[in-house]
Amino acid sequence: MFDKNKIDRYFNADAEAMFSATTPKVSKHTRFVRIAKLVLPSAAAILIGLLLIFPSLKKDAREFKLDITRPKQGELEKLHVENTVLYITDKNNKINNFIAERIDETSPGSKLIKLIKPEGLLPVGDANWASIKAPTGYYDQNRNVIRLTDNVELFYSEGMTVYTFDADYDFKTGHGIGVNQVKAQGYFGDLIADGFEFYNHEDLLIFTGHNDITIKEESLRNK
Repeated sequence: MFDKNKIDRYFNADAEAMFSATTPKVSKHTRFVRIAKLVLPSAAAILIGLLLIFPSLKKDAREFKLDITRPKQGELEKLHVENTVLYITDKNNKINNFIAERIDETSPGSKLIKLIKPEGLLPVGDANWASIKAPTGYYDQNRNVIRLTDNVELFYSEGMTVYTFDADYDFKTGHGIGVNQVKAQGYFGDLIADGFEFYNHEDLLIFTGHNDITIKEESLRNK
């Protein structure tokens, strides 16, 4: 018969021997597991943080790139201003002001400025004024002359509106001129002429060439 106690002691002895032989390995493994428990969550947290931050960094970089526009050739050398006011002084030191949606120098250093949607207010004589506007204009800084084009509208403070295709005005002399057909409307009636001349300091507007005048009857009545 087998001795049960001997068999138990045999297996117990083998188990004890195995346990004693593997004890150092189990201790190292335990230390590794403990370290891993500390390091891996920290590494995971760092990775998650990078994943959260990196897309926003990419997005910001992309948006910043879209906001940058490369300057066009010659743009840095030419004058370019949007929504501005030009103050121009005449020989009598009267100030004429023009607002414009945009002004652009036609070429670098030319001092010939293109005006988009200019509107100006000119003092006339001692007490009157004239409001003038056009879709397009050009101001020559060297000559102190402005040219308005593409259908000019002038409103005179005494109650007259003048329409013509283009007009020139010299701020040094206070002289304006137009050589295309003029249509005028006022309290006296309507007028069509071949052109006009305007003398600011004398407060004088002359219609030139052939004139057709339609006078309102009520303007002839004595008040």
